[in-house]
Amino acid sequence: MRSKWLVAAFSLILAFPMVASSQTTAPLGILVSQDQNTIDWPTVNESNDLEFVYVMATTGAAITDNRCAFNLTQAHKVGMPVGAVLRYDRHYSAQGQFDNYQAAVKGHHLDLAPVVYVVPDGAFDINVKRLDMLLQLLEQEYGTKPLIMASQQTYLKYFSLERYASYHVVIVSNGLKFPDTRYTFWQYTDKEKVAGIMEYVPGLKLHPTYPLARLKMSR
Repeated sequence: MRSKWLVAAFSLILAFPMVASSQTTAPLGILVSQDQNTIDWPTVNESNDLEFVYVMATTGAAITDNRCAFNLTQAHKVGMPVGAVLRYDRHYSAQGQFDNYQAAVKGHHLDLAPVVYVVPDGAFDINVKRLDMLLQLLEQEYGTKPLIMASQQTYLKYFSLERYASYHVVIVSNGLKFPDTRYTFWQYTDKEKVAGIMEYVPGLKLHPTYPLARLKMSR
């Protein structure tokens, strides 16, 4: 009986891929916005095991996150690698959204490649042609491809095509389940607790096969 129990236990262990254990220890980052109100950045840097931070910058061609400038300035001041996120809106031109993003991050030091967060507008498509133009504008400006941020469902519908294979991907899959798609970052929760931030904050993990250095910009 004991030998049967040991065989069953060993089989259960083998059923889980070893990469899962390394994923849980991958570098942890956060995504902050005006939703977190005022952040105590020295405490965030000193009291947490964080390796990077992304700051929400803009939505579409007309909206700038109220805390964007403060968060970019302070995160850089305490020495954290920082990048900025553009939330894509299919209703606005690629140039308009690019210009809005540029105005929001102007004068701020960005360490990490831009992220374009794509959330489909209900049953409507995302206007792929317009999005592709925005991705090209960002790549031309920063000398690196921006990351595409999307849910697994959105990724499978729009970005699993071969022409997006060279883009790094941020999969939004809040909860304990690992992404079923390829990913570079994974937003594993939108309810992380971080010292120095009173409100919940989205937590990010970097895939263990991708060193953060590969996503850092040289300029």
